[in-house]
Amino acid sequence: MWQKLKEFSRKDPLIFTLILAVIIVVGGYGSLQMMHATSKPEFCKTCHPKEAVEVRGEYYSFRKGIHSEVGVGCLDCHGAPGIQGYLDAHVVAGMRSLYHEIFTSEEDVIKHLTEYGTDPKAAAHGASLDSCVFCHSDDFNRKIRRNTMIKVLGEFRPIDDVVNPEYREKFGRPDIMKEGPIGVNPDHLKHYQAGVTCFDCHLGIGHAGVKNHKPKMETCFKCHDENRNVAKVPANDNCAVCHTMQKGVQQGTYSKSVKGDAWYMADLQCSDCHADTATLPTPETCASCHDASYSDIMKETQSAYVQKLAQAKSTRDKYAAQIKGMPAGKLAVYNEMKNILRILENDGSKGIHNPEYFDMMFDKVTELATAIDTWTPPVEKVEEHAQQKKHEEPKEEAKPAGPVNTAEDMAMLEGSETINLAERHVPAPTKPAVIFDHKGHAERVACADCHSEPGVLKFEVKEVKGTKNVFHDELCIKCHKERKAKTSCNTCHKK
Repeated sequence: MWQKLKEFSRKDPLIFTLILAVIIVVGGYGSLQMMHATSKPEFCKTCHPKEAVEVRGEYYSFRKGIHSEVGVGCLDCHGAPGIQGYLDAHVVAGMRSLYHEIFTSEEDVIKHLTEYGTDPKAAAHGASLDSCVFCHSDDFNRKIRRNTMIKVLGEFRPIDDVVNPEYREKFGRPDIMKEGPIGVNPDHLKHYQAGVTCFDCHLGIGHAGVKNHKPKMETCFKCHDENRNVAKVPANDNCAVCHTMQKGVQQGTYSKSVKGDAWYMADLQCSDCHADTATLPTPETCASCHDASYSDIMKETQSAYVQKLAQAKSTRDKYAAQIKGMPAGKLAVYNEMKNILRILENDGSKGIHNPEYFDMMFDKVTELATAIDTWTPPVEKVEEHAQQKKHEEPKEEAKPAGPVNTAEDMAMLEGSETINLAERHVPAPTKPAVIFDHKGHAERVACADCHSEPGVLKFEVKEVKGTKNVFHDELCIKCHKERKAKTSCNTCHKK
């Protein structure tokens, strides 16, 4: 047969060359298409088909995580950035995996897969540290792109087109080497320079089976305790070094989207309520310093918080399923919502650290949901329209409104410009009394909003105890929220 091919090539070299070229092109094209097809996560499901968060269920657990949500695939993490990393993961590691599927016992396969998910050193062989920093850091992204051939003959996996900061900002993610993620700031750069890898703290992040995987605090403590003699690490009870969110939440300043007021107990230290790093406060903790009603306040606040959080997460998840192909402007609104939810999810107090601030965040989530539903692409301004706007007649400014109440009504306040509500409605107050600015409110709010007739409230005031009473539910809090009044608890509860 070889002799016949040689004779044919000599007899008609042009046709032979054309046939050879067609075979190479078709074969090459077919090989590329096969590479593309076997690079998709769905192909990995062939050997990892279980519908559970366990060994052989890696595809299922991956689909539950945040990486899958934003279009990251298996080979994006299991192969270093660049052509070489892709070939190592897809061809070399792929052939090795195929060998084990055929010739290795199921018991040994499960043993090795378990090691990849439980041992940081083994995990470093199964996934790429460079892939983590390539997507999550601007400086590392630039350095790797500058020193590595990223792709040829088109894109084989999403990581090929990751260019920061554009990619990172598209999904509302921080540069981990310059700022901490929402909730905690562990100083990633310092850890990286000390030789700590992503797998040491975030082991199993790709297959945890949850949207947002959190490192365990025990991991931090164990490593810190082992390295205190060789490195300057914070004490385990020095919470605020890493947990920067709680203080910002108490001050009402943590969210970039929501600005609130400081919690009236914002000056408390962590140790005032937390007996130790492993013990959360309980309703009885509150009652140990305050009266028993504070125990009920904590229960009510946390119960309401859990319900609101569940509803807000459901809203976020509805839009999360739509982000593929979502316009950039609409995606930016979703990212804002997502980041607010991250704050709400990461607050271990379930609303206690700053109840009013959290209520503002929940309101903002609802507002952003409406913004997503009603979002429309921005209309480009044409020159004619701009010229027309220049010649439009200026609109008349709205005239200031007259007084809210009549002079006669205001005169009736003489002698009751302020009211000590505790003296009037609480025989034996145990908390700071509310000194109600009667005159100040009358200058801004109509008397009829609160009174059915002079001196008579619209609502019957029964026992005033805790936050569940007519003043909070029907008058003060309800009105403050409707009018977006910027007040904190100690604005009214004078010390």
